[in-house]
This record gives sequence, structure tokens and C-alpha cells, in this order.
Amino acid sequence: MKYLELVEKLQKTSENQGSIVIIKNGIFFIGIGKDAIILNDLLGLKLTCMRNTLCKVGFQTRSIEKYIKKLQDTNKSFVIYNYDRTKNQEEEIIRIKAEPIYESKTCMNCKECNNKQETTDEIIERVKQNARIK
Repeated sequence: MKYLELVEKLQKTSENQGSIVIIKNGIFFIGIGKDAIILNDLLGLKLTCMRNTLCKVGFQTRSIEKYIKKLQDTNKSFVIYNYDRTKNQEEEIIRIKAEPIYESKTCMNCKECNNKQETTDEIIERVKQNARIK
């Protein structure tokens, strides 16, 4: 299972409904989609594009205690997982049950996002346009 598929699966499980889901990937803990939007709103983490119409935020692993404290101060429910790529398996690190969160948007406004990554189709179209100009 790919990382993004794992995140989406964990976000949809009944035990994680109403909770912010954060998962370690490499040296970062990452929130994706609705969780990214909430973390941006609550903690001011910078939104970037994971892919078209899907936002992400993250913080370095070494800052985990700081962000756990910040999340506890918001009184919102959250769960943090470690993801082991070699085993392709997640492990729950901490779960805090508090006030549930509700968000359905997975991105803010990708068309206006300065961090939006070009899709393959957009790159090809740009190359075609530039070729026509010359």
C-alpha cells in the first residue's frame, strides 16, 4: 500500500473519525487533506500541495513533543502514527480524545496556491505553448 493510500485509509477508519490524523513519513510528520487544513488553521502550519486538490502540512520529527503540546492546548482530538516503510506498516504513537473536529475540504484553493505543483498535462501544455511562440 502506498503512503497516500495508507493515510486515506486511516482517515476513514471509524476510530479516527473526528480526529486529526498525522503520520510520520521520513523525517517529517505530515497531515494531509482535511487534516492539513485544520492544522493550518489551528497551528499555522504552512499548506503546500501534495497533488492537485490535496493539501499537506508537516513538521520535523525532532519537534514532535512541541506539536503534541500545541495540539493538546487546542483541546481537539488527534492521533499520531509512525509509518515504517520497510514493513509497510503504521504504529500508533499517541491518541488524544478531546473535542472532535469536522472538516470536509481536502484543499483550500489550488488554483491560487503558490506551492501548486504542475501536473504532467500542464507541463506538456506549457511546452506546446512555448514551442508555438518561437
